Amino acid sequence: MTHSERRSSWYREGGIALGTGILYGATNAIVGHPMDTVKAKMQAQAGFMGADAGMLGVIRKVWRTEGFLGFFRGVVPPLMGSSVYRSLQFAVFEAVYTRQTELGWDKALVPGTGGLAFSTVLAGVCGSSCRAVIESPIEYAKVKRQTGQTWHVGEAYQGFLMQLPRTVGMMTCIFCGVDTVRRWTNGEALKHPVYQFCTWGGISMVSFWVIWPLETLKNQVQAGTKIEGFEKPTVRQRISHMGGLTGLYRGILPGSISVCMRNGTAAVVMGFANRKITELGLR
Repeated sequence: MTHSERRSSWYREGGIALGTGILYGATNAIVGHPMDTVKAKMQAQAGFMGADAGMLGVIRKVWRTEGFLGFFRGVVPPLMGSSVYRSLQFAVFEAVYTRQTELGWDKALVPGTGGLAFSTVLAGVCGSSCRAVIESPIEYAKVKRQTGQTWHVGEAYQGFLMQLPRTVGMMTCIFCGVDTVRRWTNGEALKHPVYQFCTWGGISMVSFWVIWPLETLKNQVQAGTKIEGFEKPTVRQRISHMGGLTGLYRGILPGSISVCMRNGTAAVVMGFANRKITELGLR
């Protein structure tokens, strides 16, 4: 479903996705990291108040105090990790999705969705769950570095209870959304680079909006953000401290830009790789 090429066996599709997923993950990390850094600082780091609190204020402060490289602080863990967990995510998704198609399970449709198959949903949940297990320690290290802190191996799964529903919810929405656009356009949305960018970038951004409160809470927990008067603040106390639901959407502008650019660009790279693999007769 992540491409419009002729499909081979489920295990071959899984293997191919493992390779193209590495390209997707590396591109995703490099393109999106600057704005992701701005988002993480807005959500989790103290010291950004007044004129420095908004997106432009954070950008100015990072540029003034850390320079250009400050926007890429903490990029090494996600660059290495993104290539791993995103390749695993696509490999598991493609293997599970293709195998279900081989068994004829893709004929069972979710009522009221206009043709969305249960097989797409199941493949999305399987792929994103595998991703969350590997992604959580990497996200923890990244957020710690972005907020100028030292990370510790013993705390690697700090925030996992936020990471799991955040990742599964976001990626399952993306997979189902892309599949819907693919069906509506008879596969054309996954063929042309411009359509690929708009489809993956736009759907990823909307899916991120859905799980955004979990992203904010995840970053706070992983960064160890303190709340005065509470040694170990609960989720309810964090939400109250942030000013309710609207406060949880802090950093949504730079985050949306990051998600759209990184996923749109990475999809174009992955689409190109899939076409070349087919041309070379490897499918």
